[in-house]
Formats: sequence, C-alpha cells, structure tokens
Amino acid sequence: MSFSNNVKASLDIAFKDLLYFWRMKMLFIAFLTFPVILMFLFGFMFPTVGTSNVYSGKISSPYSSVPIGIVVEDGGELAYNIADQFKQLSASTGLLKVKDFSSFEAAREKIVSGELKGVIVIPNGFTKALKSNTQAVIIVTMDDTSPQLSSAVYSEISMLFKMISSGISTSFLISINEQVKASFISEPISIERRNLIAGTTSSFEFLAPGFMALNIIMGTLSGLAAAIAREKEQGTLDGILVAPISSYAIITGKVLAQTVRGMIQAFMVLGISIAFFGVKVYGSFLLMTLIMLLGVSSFIGIGIIATTMAPEQETAMTLIMLLQIPSMFICNILFPIEQLPKWLQVIGKIMPLYYTADGLRKVIVLNASFNQISFDIIVLLLYSIITLSISIPLFRKALTR
Repeated sequence: MSFSNNVKASLDIAFKDLLYFWRMKMLFIAFLTFPVILMFLFGFMFPTVGTSNVYSGKISSPYSSVPIGIVVEDGGELAYNIADQFKQLSASTGLLKVKDFSSFEAAREKIVSGELKGVIVIPNGFTKALKSNTQAVIIVTMDDTSPQLSSAVYSEISMLFKMISSGISTSFLISINEQVKASFISEPISIERRNLIAGTTSSFEFLAPGFMALNIIMGTLSGLAAAIAREKEQGTLDGILVAPISSYAIITGKVLAQTVRGMIQAFMVLGISIAFFGVKVYGSFLLMTLIMLLGVSSFIGIGIIATTMAPEQETAMTLIMLLQIPSMFICNILFPIEQLPKWLQVIGKIMPLYYTADGLRKVIVLNASFNQISFDIIVLLLYSIITLSISIPLFRKALTR
C-alpha cells in the first residue's frame, strides 16, 4: 500500500472516530463541559491574589470578612485605642469582620459553634507595659480545624497589628526628637516585592498552565482508552482489520483523533483562563502549541500501552485512572512538588505531565524561549518516541489476537 493511501486511511479513521464522538451527543456535551467545570472549580478554589506590602498598607488575601472576636481585658485607654484601630483597619481593608466579646470563654464558645474563626485578647497589663516602654503582648487563638484558613487569617491579623505597632513606634520616636527619621529607626530595612514578569499579579496565572496540561492528559488518556476498548468489545475493529490498510494507518488515525480532542480541551481551558481569570499569554503561541502537541503524543503512547494490556474497557479505564489521579498530586499541578518526600518527587518527575506543565508554565507566564525550555521539549520528545515505539507493536499484536 502506498504512502499516500496510508495517509488517506489514517485521516479516514481519525474522521470516523471524531464523527462517532460527535454523534454520541451525551459524551460530546460531557467532553465540552468537563474542562469548563474543572477550570471554574479550580479558578474559584485558587482565587486571584495580588501582592501585599505591609509598609504601604496594601494587604491582599483570598479570604475576606472573616469573623473574628476581640476581647479587651485590660481597662486602660491605650488598650481600647489599639482595639479601635484594629477594628478600623479590618473594616477598611475588608479582611476581617471583628465583633466585641466580654470574655475569652464567651468568644471560645463561638469558635466551637463555628461562628468565629479566631479570638484576639488584649490582656491585663497591656497599657501598663506600653506606658513603661516595655513590649506588650496580644494573644491570638485561631480555629485550627481549618489549618489553611487559620494560617492565612493569623498572617492577616499579624500584619494589621504590625501596622499599628509601626505607628506607635513612629509616634514614640518623634516625641523624643522631632528631627529623627522615625521610619529608619523603627524599621531600618523594608521589603518590597517585585513580580518576575511585569503585570503578573494573579497567582492563578501560575496554576492555569498546570490545569491545561492536566486536561490534556485526562482527556487524551480517557478518550483513547474508550475508543480502542470500545472497538474491541463491539467487534468493529475486525472490520477495520480486514480492510486493505496497514496497522500503522489505523494507529495513526486513532492518534490523530485523540490529538484533536486533546488540543480542543487545552484551548478551551486557555480561553476560560483568559476570559474569566485574567490569565495572559506572555510567551510564544507556537511554542505553547508545540508543548501541548508533545504532551498529547506522550500521553497517547502511555494510553495505548495501558489499553492494549487491558482485556476489557472497564479494566482499561481503571488503569488510566490509576495514572491520572496520582499525577494530579505529584506532578507540580495542585501542590509544589518540593513538599513531597524525595522518592515521590522522583516519581513525579518521571511522568510527562510534569514536563508538559513545566514547559507551558514557563512559556505562558515567564515568556521563556525555545532554548530555555529545551530540556522539557527533549524529555517530552523522548517520551513520545519511546512510548509510541513500545505501544505500536503492542497495539499491532492486540489487533491480531
């Protein structure tokens, strides 16, 4: 059979698979809906958070109007003054919703019942300590049943009190000597954070490329497993086998169909990220497309191997899920890979999803050039060659069983 006839046969098979996919309306709608749900779910789960600068009074947080109680045990004027300043800052920044309580026990009951997320206590002796030029202490108790929220809100409370404390220091130093540079003495070193790429203010910009890669792997692997296993179970593969076309043309057709599906989902994710979550593409569009194509081809090889090893569709889908679910957590998509133990980091870096997400992240967010992501490209290219080289003979063997 000539090369041109093989190409035509591959395109016909790809078209047949995509047409079959189009005719399965329920599956097609679910295919289009899945990335939409996933992106909105993760987009709101990891909201846009700008940068903070406590020295300029700019505080950004994913949480707002968090209910907090405050108890002023000290009867001194300074204690009430600090409490009032804290409440005003909380309201002006929109971070906390502060409510007064007469005692810690009363506030604690509200934490237990879930009405408060923390309590601030200004203890006895607070005013006396400040008037005697001694460091005063404020006690903060958080609702630790939600560690992530507790940690974030505690940081917000600390920053607000740092702003108040800085004001007290400045006033004190000016009262000693009006000529003194109070800001220098109270805070000789200040920190200002600058973004790596000008204009990148959204943390979701760093997460979106990972979700694009995740959609590619989930869509491609699931679609491939279903397409091959379905043909095997329905017996339609026998009809293709008796046709005067090579097995390579069959495989190429299947791969083409899944590549089209994977790319559609990836671009849907990118479109949603740009339209609703402020994500910008700073790098080359062609380079981004190349990474996605290599990612799809890497996953297809793995998908064919898993599918041809499975005797029926259910087993194939289970094997695919076994690849998909752990990849979400160990390939630097949802969580930093650095927080995993070393041996699990090694496993995560073996997966092609890690390099697809890394390459996309560098191109989309950091405007990386071809040379700067050449390692990711080489790994994905090797992955594609090796897995397809293994999978094609396996697939041909499965066809002739």
